[in-house]
Amino acid sequence: MKAIKIYSLSGGTAVDDELRAYAQGLDMVCGELETLQRESFTATAADYGLVNAESLLQIGAATDTDERRNAILKRCAITPNDFTVGSMEQIFAMEGIPAKICEKVNEKSIYVNCFDELSSPEKRTAVLRTAKNYLPAHLNAELDFRSISWNNIDGANETFDTKDAFSYTWDAIDGFDGKMVRI
Repeated sequence: MKAIKIYSLSGGTAVDDELRAYAQGLDMVCGELETLQRESFTATAADYGLVNAESLLQIGAATDTDERRNAILKRCAITPNDFTVGSMEQIFAMEGIPAKICEKVNEKSIYVNCFDELSSPEKRTAVLRTAKNYLPAHLNAELDFRSISWNNIDGANETFDTKDAFSYTWDAIDGFDGKMVRI
């Protein structure tokens, strides 16, 4: 505390002791208020402020503080102009989700190919959450987690006759392995 020179304080009086006790208590409160102020703003947060924002926005935590801040700022800066195919792919990329998005204009829906890397249930849940939170609500969306891709087909080294022997219908191929989700 700063001296206001109302009292003549020599350093050994009861008032001096009382003021020192007040000063210690107020210093703790001031320290906590400074921390609260710092953690309340993304640009200055470094601890629980980032954790709270990441939890609220359902963002996976990055390791670097600046990366964490940037992810929060980008997520909060989404505008109606960000619903282009490229912008939507970027939203998935911010979550660490490789995805290719195609518009199905005639069906008024969006097709999201989530690639083969997303075989774990946790990744699928993250994709579903991101899609529900950030894809345009007025459009239907199809999330494709199937591992049936041209790369997988070519890599299997099977002939057409081998595949044809399974007698899959187009509907069976469309719903292959139960990994097509419509929202």
